[in-house]
Amino acid sequence: MFKKHLLHGVIAGALSGLACYLYYTVLKDEFMYDFSSIISEMNLFGACMFGTVLASLGYFASLKFVPKYGEHIFNLAFALVVFVSLISPMLFKLPLDFDEYLTMIFPTYAMTMHFFPYVFWYAIKPFFKD
Repeated sequence: MFKKHLLHGVIAGALSGLACYLYYTVLKDEFMYDFSSIISEMNLFGACMFGTVLASLGYFASLKFVPKYGEHIFNLAFALVVFVSLISPMLFKLPLDFDEYLTMIFPTYAMTMHFFPYVFWYAIKPFFKD
């Protein structure tokens, strides 16, 4: 059971990391937004992997300790954590040598990618039903 939850997190992390990488690449190539000095492609992938594996471990723990309401508690907690995590891009201080336009674009760019692990984790959840 634990291995299944862990595999769920790893696969969701790989898919969301790939989606983040593609999103990052499209914005960099098409719109010439280069935020590589702030966050690299590997950091994006690692953050997605970390977030989804942590979510899977939290889901496993919630089902183990509160079997009747564990899934409901986890769903609310996961959604809350994702929305709270949106504060970090809004408060992030960019280097002073960045273009003013890019400083306004960065929070939107980063906030969009905060939802990728959440979406992919739930998208593949039916494949890992008990």
